[in-house]
Amino acid sequence: MKANCKALFGLILGLSSAVASAQIAPSNHGDIGLFTMPTADTARPGQITLGLYGWKEQLVAANLAFQDNEDRTRLYSHWAGEISFGIGLTRNWDAFISAGAERFENRGGWEGGAINSIPFQDDFRADQPRKIRIGTKYRWVSEADPDLRIALFGAMHLPTGNTNLTVDSVDADVTEVNSRRTDWEWGAVMTKGILSVMGSYTLSGKHDNDIRVSNIFRVAAGVEVPIVPFFHLIGEVDRTMYDGGDLPPDNYSMLNLGGRFFFGHSGWAASAAVNANLDQLFKHGFSPTPVAGLVGITYAAWPPPPPPPVVIPPPTSAPPVEEPKAEEAQPVPAPRAPAPPPPTPRMTRDEIFFDANSARLTNIAKAVLDGIALRMKNDLNATAAITGYSDNAGTEEANMAISAKRAEAAKEYLVTRHGIDPNRIVTSAKGSTEPAYDNATADGRAKNRRALIVVTLVSGA
Repeated sequence: MKANCKALFGLILGLSSAVASAQIAPSNHGDIGLFTMPTADTARPGQITLGLYGWKEQLVAANLAFQDNEDRTRLYSHWAGEISFGIGLTRNWDAFISAGAERFENRGGWEGGAINSIPFQDDFRADQPRKIRIGTKYRWVSEADPDLRIALFGAMHLPTGNTNLTVDSVDADVTEVNSRRTDWEWGAVMTKGILSVMGSYTLSGKHDNDIRVSNIFRVAAGVEVPIVPFFHLIGEVDRTMYDGGDLPPDNYSMLNLGGRFFFGHSGWAASAAVNANLDQLFKHGFSPTPVAGLVGITYAAWPPPPPPPVVIPPPTSAPPVEEPKAEEAQPVPAPRAPAPPPPTPRMTRDEIFFDANSARLTNIAKAVLDGIALRMKNDLNATAAITGYSDNAGTEEANMAISAKRAEAAKEYLVTRHGIDPNRIVTSAKGSTEPAYDNATADGRAKNRRALIVVTLVSGA
């Protein structure tokens, strides 16, 4: 049991060294990202992305002027649904648009508070369209480290529609909870491997009657950890801080924990997360509850397969030479040289070694696999066969299982880290049945804990 746990932990660490560039999805605001925050990734040129999200947040309204109500008497729920569309414009530049609907509704114990500087003295519910978010993002990729990406993004939030208010105490001149003028948002995000950090600032538009809404400064960090090729664990924590405005609410932090499952290479993915208002959680625990959640369905086309192998035609024979007529005395032309023969395929063999009862890739193993990936990128017709082995310790069933995990760990590193097409790689497991070294010695057993990678270079280069 301990051996299996160690092998699983090693596989997770190996896979989490990089997030496959193919496995991207839009966030709940339309740009490529995690759940609620963007990453420094963009859609590929011409790639279309779609997103449909629904979520709920437990928030705290601002105190009304000349009042000091306890925060648990100002609790309200924010429900929202958003649909988005995006498109890649160039290799590092994309654009997106999103729109939806939302609801603001007070929770039990309400004694009065303000949302977006609009006061609510009594129980209320407000249904309205969300502002239309139109934005773009441009990224830079480090030449020294392709895992390091930095992006700048900007968006405008256009108001639309009116609110359906079910409260009598709202000023009759106010018909929307959200401000009646356009909001402007800009920010930056950096992604390194599985980690993304961002900062953004939103300049809020005013309500009618010159009611000022607080501007929003947001900082966030998130991780996306690939557990298996089609399932990623995602965690986010962000801090929302309010700047100026009439009746600004308290700053708060939100935590999102969940996962994203990709439906094979179809491009479709399902996301689900639990969120929690950390300020309320630390102050009051789970009474009243600070917990809600998020669900979503997204689409971002998978990368196209590599081009088919180039078929080299066989050399053609030289055409027959026509003999000149005797009376013309013409010179005999030299025969045309035959075309060179196609290159002979060549095979390379590499071994990587593992610790006992482990499928975790060592740094030395990763360096060997980096070299193999370079060969396969230089020859797009090259294929690889990876065979996992083990020493003779333990049962043969366990040995076969750990050798299979070792072969899969090597393949997954080539696929997720270097973008090698998985169809170009086959894996197999031999367990301890074909030892290459003497299992009677500790050194021999260590060398038998290995994976053999045989690469066939079709070009022969």
